[in-house]
Amino acid sequence: MTDRRSVRFPDQTWQDVQALPPPLRRKVVDVVFHLTEEPVPALAEPYPPDGPLPGVYELHLPADAITIWYVVTPYQGSEVITILAVRTNT
Repeated sequence: MTDRRSVRFPDQTWQDVQALPPPLRRKVVDVVFHLTEEPVPALAEPYPPDGPLPGVYELHLPADAITIWYVVTPYQGSEVITILAVRTNT
């Protein structure tokens, strides 16, 4: 579709990421950066599983104990990736 993408962290999401321990915070930032290159990687699942909403994904990374929920929205010839929530599975 496009190679122009931006990332948004609404509400408390960025503060939640900043509150993570440094190794997890770095991993989340790396994953978000990767989403700008590939917004729907193979590990991303439509969310919710019983009736996906258009453009809403859950990215569960068991090796890193992180789950990220996000939305990919087309906007004026580009895409906006909105990080809805980040949780650690520890």
